Amino acid sequence: MAKKKKHKNDVKTDLPIIMDYGIGSISVYDPADMMPYNEPPISEQIRFKKLGKEMKSEFKWLVSSVVIEYWQENRQIPFGEEMSKLRTRLLRMFAEEYSILLKDDTELKNYLLTLAITTINKHLNSENKKRASKLSF
Repeated sequence: MAKKKKHKNDVKTDLPIIMDYGIGSISVYDPADMMPYNEPPISEQIRFKKLGKEMKSEFKWLVSSVVIEYWQENRQIPFGEEMSKLRTRLLRMFAEEYSILLKDDTELKNYLLTLAITTINKHLNSENKKRASKLSF
């Protein structure tokens, strides 16, 4: 049998390879260079019903604050296209804050709509109580 030839590797593999694609140099070993700037790193994507109790309460707080902000600007209940804009905004905010991407399914849509209505009703009740207490004095 013939002996195998031993080749010496003169190339060092511990150095990062730099590639130029016309947009600046990108290191192969640095994935942060390749990630887009506007999207947060998402660790997982789950349904709303599989969130834990604490995450559900955080999401509820986030929804109520955004809905109250919308109510103060427009004095309308968000519905249809406005609700879908709020929903995408909320999902993006939640993903940035907690690195959890929620699936946009019908259960989440129904939950957001009922939560928006109850939040606005509570806000209106507190406004009416404040107005009634000012009128009574």
